[in-house]
Amino acid sequence: MAVYEEHGIRFEYPDNWELSHEHHDEDFSVTIESEGTAFWMLSVLQGRPVAEDVIEAALESFRMEYEPVDVYESQDSICLLPTVAKDVDFYELEMVNHARLLACETDSTTIFVLLQMSDTERAGAEPLLKAITESLMCELSDGADGVGDNETGPFAFDNLFGSIDNVIETSAEPHIEDAGISGLDSSEEQG
Repeated sequence: MAVYEEHGIRFEYPDNWELSHEHHDEDFSVTIESEGTAFWMLSVLQGRPVAEDVIEAALESFRMEYEPVDVYESQDSICLLPTVAKDVDFYELEMVNHARLLACETDSTTIFVLLQMSDTERAGAEPLLKAITESLMCELSDGADGVGDNETGPFAFDNLFGSIDNVIETSAEPHIEDAGISGLDSSEEQG
């Protein structure tokens, strides 16, 4: 199991998935891709745009790119915060594809998560993508420098709540492995 821990963000992901980052001014995105078509993307948006507006802009992109696009209300959360969530079904390369769009507002940013997979790998990929989202945490900070405070140490996270401590034990087993889930490759798609 691999751990991403940068920019005050921490999450776990299968170590055989490829990770990449992008920076756009003060915003940044991290994408993790499986060996198939499944991927998980996190964007941290400075300026704290309204979560509903972020989801609507993402839906508009889907509508411009694919036809038809079916959108469903969904319930999910990011870091235990109230979250706007939509499920999307669309067709590409004659396959049904599924996406989940999640957005929530923190005190200083908006967090946007997109997880996507084809119908053929949904059974194996969906639990992994959900586990990645559930492992997502944001580091406590003491101000503009974004450095965790000395009382909580480098492994103190708060799931984006400033008042609830969730101290990560360095000896604890990874969350995704605890769930009995391992990385997805082409031999595990049906299982």
